[in-house]
Amino acid sequence: MKGLAWRSSPAHSALPRHWRDRLPDPAAYYAQHVARLSAPNAHGYATGCCPFHDDHTPSLGVKLQGARGAWRCYAGCGQGDLVTFHQQLTGLDFKAAVRDLLGLAP
Repeated sequence: MKGLAWRSSPAHSALPRHWRDRLPDPAAYYAQHVARLSAPNAHGYATGCCPFHDDHTPSLGVKLQGARGAWRCYAGCGQGDLVTFHQQLTGLDFKAAVRDLLGLAP
């Protein structure tokens, strides 16, 4: 059938159901990847040095509470959630980044 080729991709490349619920804890993830991460404030945000540029004073804000793990570099490197951070850190595309975060084979 034409037009349905995208559905014939290998099953192993598909993301598992409820994959977002299985992402690592943002606090643990960012503690491993962000230098000089501060303690979170009352709203769950912490600051640290951005790994995407030569940062000598913390310019990265990350949300350590909640499932999404929002982040923003106030020096202009970008913003997003835990998956987009991992994408930018590793250079992986979206599906590969999610699979890597879940510890699944590529």
